[in-house]
Amino acid sequence: NRRTFMPTREAGLFREIRLRRFLSEAGQAPYWKEKFRKHGVDIAGADIFAELDKLPILTKGEVKASHERFVNKNAREETVACHTSGTTGSGLIFSVTRSAEREQWATWWRYRQWHGIGRDTWCGYFGGRSIVPLGRRRPPYWRINRPGRQIIFSAYHLGSSTARAYIKALAERSITWLHGYPSTLALLASFVRDLNIKPLPTVKVVTTGAESLLPHQRRLIQEVFAAEVFQHYGQAEGVANLSECEGGRLHVDEDFSLVEFIQISGTPRKYRIIGTNWTNPVFPLIRYDTGDIATLSVDECTCGRPGRLVQAIDGRKEDYLVLPDGVKVGRLDHIFKDLVHVREAQIIQGERGQVVFRVVKDSEYDRSGEENKLFMEARKRLGHDMDIRIEYTDNIPRTAAGKLRFVISHITSGKLESPYQGRANCG
Repeated sequence: NRRTFMPTREAGLFREIRLRRFLSEAGQAPYWKEKFRKHGVDIAGADIFAELDKLPILTKGEVKASHERFVNKNAREETVACHTSGTTGSGLIFSVTRSAEREQWATWWRYRQWHGIGRDTWCGYFGGRSIVPLGRRRPPYWRINRPGRQIIFSAYHLGSSTARAYIKALAERSITWLHGYPSTLALLASFVRDLNIKPLPTVKVVTTGAESLLPHQRRLIQEVFAAEVFQHYGQAEGVANLSECEGGRLHVDEDFSLVEFIQISGTPRKYRIIGTNWTNPVFPLIRYDTGDIATLSVDECTCGRPGRLVQAIDGRKEDYLVLPDGVKVGRLDHIFKDLVHVREAQIIQGERGQVVFRVVKDSEYDRSGEENKLFMEARKRLGHDMDIRIEYTDNIPRTAAGKLRFVISHITSGKLESPYQGRANCG
């Protein structure tokens, strides 16, 4: 917490020292040794941030293609294997030092402590882990992690016929904190509401991660559990971390990594999240493109924490639809704002000018009323030239990591690959 409120001058010096030391270590990896030489990066330069700017943006594809050349074999610290699937399913396996792992967890626990969550607080965890056999037909659909104080629930068994068992397990243990993927927690909340299950009076706070928390998901979870809902943003690569404070504002964890926001050409107020993982010298990622997009905030937060603010995480570059005229449209969750009987939804675009809404409806879904509302809200945002179709289904498949992708676009030429236009509020 002391690092959170460092004075501006001290924080700037802290960031400069960490970046300079990290780049010095990173230069021992074959990939970066070559890049530093090619782009004239001088680690001893007076302005280390200007030296960093000489390097091009790094993509996950480049890392995968030259994986071994990113490894700093001179790093002597003990490491652990880490992997990430990403929402596009593009996996990456790499090494992380123990100290980097500890610093990442410390940053996450700092955020949790903002919301009254302590190390001894028991958690109902709803992530993407496969923890019980898929063929199981009766409780328990969960496992107890006593050292970690978790009840880890299977997202793959959650349904209208099992939801009561999930809630009963939480109630019997007087769980005060729920954490997990927002799509899974929202699905649980929808079952509690629609099946008139007695709510959980003990739940005080809900935290989410791994997926973007959509406004309609936040509202549903808040209403059903009568609890505050907060999100954090991060990745296994450790290149950027954002934490939501008590006031509902997303703060850049400036002491954890170097985060850059690169404006996307043709999309006002939209920025790519680029980061440098200065905690992990064994597998250095410098100016790494997370693929995620953010809207920045220019306000100050009443909580008093310094640093930059993010208004919203807008998903990934693949989460945008392309209209017939080539315009790219994001933040489509508002379409479902008033459709209370839509349990889950997914938007798929296979070609320009066409979109399919996959909808899981609940028992109260009025096809004529809800469907008309869906078409009306979609037309407001996508126009009348778009071919809009609705496909009803009993469930929406998750990724291999158990995540629900809200928007899937298969238009490779329509992705947000416009040139970068300069950095915003970084350095």
